[in-house]
Amino acid sequence: MTLWCQYQLRRFASQYRRLLVALAISCCLSPLYAYEVIDSFGKHEFQAPPKRVVVTDWTLLEQLLEMGVEPIGAPELSAYRTLVKNPPLPDGIVDIGLRRSPSITTIKALKPDLIILGTDQKQFDRPFSRISRVMYYQNFSERFASNGEKSQQRFLQLATLFQKTQIAETRLWQLKETLSTKAAQINQYFGEDIPSVTIVRLISSSAVLVYGEHSMPGYAAGWLGLASEIPIEKSKLGEEQVPVTSLQQIQSGYLLYLGADEHSSVLNSADWQALPAVGANRAIALDTVWSYGGAMSLQYNAEAISKAIIR
Repeated sequence: MTLWCQYQLRRFASQYRRLLVALAISCCLSPLYAYEVIDSFGKHEFQAPPKRVVVTDWTLLEQLLEMGVEPIGAPELSAYRTLVKNPPLPDGIVDIGLRRSPSITTIKALKPDLIILGTDQKQFDRPFSRISRVMYYQNFSERFASNGEKSQQRFLQLATLFQKTQIAETRLWQLKETLSTKAAQINQYFGEDIPSVTIVRLISSSAVLVYGEHSMPGYAAGWLGLASEIPIEKSKLGEEQVPVTSLQQIQSGYLLYLGADEHSSVLNSADWQALPAVGANRAIALDTVWSYGGAMSLQYNAEAISKAIIR
């Protein structure tokens, strides 16, 4: 073997050893695997579940709490405790301000490794991406086949992000079991005379929001085998604002209403008192439930509906 060949062999051996060392260091420093997560932007790769998470709307806050993930920041916590209630808020979450305009200063001070944006908050992507990684979930849309079905899909997507898929699947199974049980109870109670149920939210002294099939309350009612007497066209939130007098259409079924604590004056108005459902004692206040929540809010809505009509 010539001296030149020996030199080339020694050079190759030295480079090979350096390559093996580099590969060994890389394997020690890198995670064992990466996984893919989907949001409304598309596909993302994560090496590990994020630890310090800020959410900017209540739907996301609900979804995370229901799978056992506690964010470090979320918006309007005092109002959440009044209007949403379930799931209950842990004490350690920091209030980041309004849902429509979260405080960049407060969020930055929390040093999150992920910020998750909710419905109609896509515009926050650019300013918040200067703080940390950002993901975005549009939870309500008229383009979805069903907001109720989409909420369950989003629940599983978020569970993948936090590596909580088994917990999420169990929770969804429990949800469907609860809805089926409540539907059976209603069938047993009413027999063949299943009533119609129209669900509304009081929003002023003269107007209400009527929830249709594409809304979360409407989806829950549909699971229970209940239909509204007021048809509502499909829209982003599945609701329509109408005057109180429009509730005259409810002739034989139940009128279930939310928002009485904020707009109790409407209940004493002449228009409300003239409603057939009110005169027949079929206008009933629902327990406080949020109409724009995540997958598990369907259970809270279904429980409130069945409790109101089974007496």
